[in-house]
Amino acid sequence: MLCLLLAATSVLTRTSARSATTPTVVASHRLPAGTLLSRQDLRVTAWPAPSMPAGAAQSADAVVGRRMATALGQGMPVTADDLLEPAIARALATGQAATTVDLASESQLAMLRTGARVDLYASPIAGTFAPQAAGSPGTSGGIGSPVARDAEVLSILPPAASLPDARPALVVATDRATAAQLAQVPGSFLATLVQPP
Repeated sequence: MLCLLLAATSVLTRTSARSATTPTVVASHRLPAGTLLSRQDLRVTAWPAPSMPAGAAQSADAVVGRRMATALGQGMPVTADDLLEPAIARALATGQAATTVDLASESQLAMLRTGARVDLYASPIAGTFAPQAAGSPGTSGGIGSPVARDAEVLSILPPAASLPDARPALVVATDRATAAQLAQVPGSFLATLVQPP
């Protein structure tokens, strides 16, 4: 009898775990990339807890006013990976472009913060650029003129630990013409100099 009771309890526990749900925000219709989310775009549904995606929003208030970074199908959960960072969304809303640029060395991260204004120089040899003081003439190693001036740092991306040759990167806000110039730099290794306050 005891064995039967234990078996029944085990079955009930597994059934309860499978049927557990979590409030999850999903798209009420297809959401194209770039959509500025409103309450009409969203609904909260009971999503099976074991299969809930990582980073899924559980409250509509948490995502209303955010902008979609990718397209999302109707009924799919809205996750953190689907949303633009607020700073990037603000830059795009003012007509600027957000561009990701690789840094020449990880050591530059020590002097960078989100919101900083930076000049971006093409690194002549990837990985060998030594940061100069802001305003110094760009003669060492043929640095030359900056590709971008007064770019705002929107996000700092550390190198991927799983890739041995990965480099840190920045997401910066510039005008669209400067963004096009940044995209044309061979190798995409850009050295960053912080402008004085």
